[in-house]
Amino acid sequence: MNKTSIQFPDILSLHDIPISAVSNDQLSIFLVIVRVIVTQGLCILGVVTNVLCIVTFVAQGLRDTVNTGLLALAVSDLLSLVTLSWLSVLHTPDFSSRDLPFIPLEMGYLTAGWPHVFFTRITTWITVYITLERCFCIAAPMNVKAVFTPRRTVMYIVGVYLVMLASVFPIYYTARFANKFVPQKNITLLGIVFISDRNDIETVSFHINNILPLTAFILIIVGTAILTRKLLQISIWRLKTSSVNRSEEMLSRDTKIVKMIVSLSTIFILCYLPGTIVFIWMMLDPELRIDGQHSYLFEAAFATLFLLEALNSSVSIFVYLATSTKFRQTFFKMFFKPIKSQQDPTASNVSVKQTSTQSESERLTPERTIF
Repeated sequence: MNKTSIQFPDILSLHDIPISAVSNDQLSIFLVIVRVIVTQGLCILGVVTNVLCIVTFVAQGLRDTVNTGLLALAVSDLLSLVTLSWLSVLHTPDFSSRDLPFIPLEMGYLTAGWPHVFFTRITTWITVYITLERCFCIAAPMNVKAVFTPRRTVMYIVGVYLVMLASVFPIYYTARFANKFVPQKNITLLGIVFISDRNDIETVSFHINNILPLTAFILIIVGTAILTRKLLQISIWRLKTSSVNRSEEMLSRDTKIVKMIVSLSTIFILCYLPGTIVFIWMMLDPELRIDGQHSYLFEAAFATLFLLEALNSSVSIFVYLATSTKFRQTFFKMFFKPIKSQQDPTASNVSVKQTSTQSESERLTPERTIF
């Protein structure tokens, strides 16, 4: 058999594999609850919140590198949720039980599962950039604008997309769509076939897909720790050297920055740590695959991981609203002020005066970032 020959795994019969700890019915109920109900609900929430974030960041302008990074983060989160929502649809019993021309589980592997992983990897490395940029801003505030420019930020984001695309390419090289006979239904459907040297190629691919997120994971932890420590030191120094009122104001603002970064990084770490562990497990255990002997563990593990990733991609807006004054002001001005104006037309003159006063204040006040 040559190296490009095709293997036809019977993925529809995965549930026929004996399961000692969990029955097929229990696994099916678990997957329906996690994938179809909880994860799909988070995906819908996340799509809405990330669209709101994107609109808000665009309204604030992209001259600031942080806004550019957060906009890219919202876009990658949005795309990861869209692909995950499609995966949840494919696992819906009412949908998968229809007379479809394809095998839903296998279709989801290449059109939803790995695309979702692709976008979550992008989210990870954009988070690294934002964290390190803020860390550098605190450590060397005079040089940050020379090092982190909007142009370089865009170049970095494009580079991340290209590198992540290269990291998942081997998966699509070893797995292809093809018509295959399904004995259970006595019909030919579109499904997945694998090339014979899949194991050798995927071993390298899994190493890459473990090294990249693990490296990013460590950088986020280290960068956040350094940033938090530096901010606390600056807050204490300002409290000792400035006037009481001014120091309290700065201390309060710095504390909000610390809380936001710690909140975002903590949510990220809690949601992505299990995924890193599972990918390492897959590297050590070749049977933990969609067509392996531990396919039931594969399905249960990734259903849980996708739920956590959907949670991480859906709640960022609440962190921004709670900790960023500028984001909160822009958000409410865009989405709630028009409603208020329609309900109270007499307030239009006051609104114009306030807007004029605010514009004058913005011209006299140095521009602040989203933080």
